Amino acid sequence: MTKSARDQAVSFLEFARWYSHGLLKGIPDDKYTFQPSKTDNHVSWVLGHLAGTEAWMAGVLKMGDIGVPKDIAEAYGMKSTPSADVKHRPEQLREVFEKSHAAFINWYKTADEAALSQDLSVLTQGFASDPIDAAHKIAWHEGFHFGQVANVRKALAIEPFM
Repeated sequence: MTKSARDQAVSFLEFARWYSHGLLKGIPDDKYTFQPSKTDNHVSWVLGHLAGTEAWMAGVLKMGDIGVPKDIAEAYGMKSTPSADVKHRPEQLREVFEKSHAAFINWYKTADEAALSQDLSVLTQGFASDPIDAAHKIAWHEGFHFGQVANVRKALAIEPFM
């Protein structure tokens, strides 16, 4: 049986998050701002950035508030850089990371066909052609940044997730 485009998108988003959870395991809170080099992104930045990206897409899709405080979206948004001086605690960032994703997935599971087929080309400046395309790119984006978290794990000599 072939999955619908919606089901495939949700599955991809869920797989990315499952993998991200595995990479977060074992990283102590006091290492969330550790950077193997000064140009690497740290765990706190990755969590805030991904939540902020989902908040941006939620705005594009008119999902409503998905629980990302404005100060987090701004601190970790596009063109931001990681800093050891983070004012958001790891547990706060993890909570926002989870809440925003749950709201994002819920929208995909319940959206009607018209919402899922809207043209997003202009609204996203070419990032995504429609909401299904956006879901795939959001999942890819998470995987990309969690590759950086895998690098943090390696530098901290934390056993590999897989």
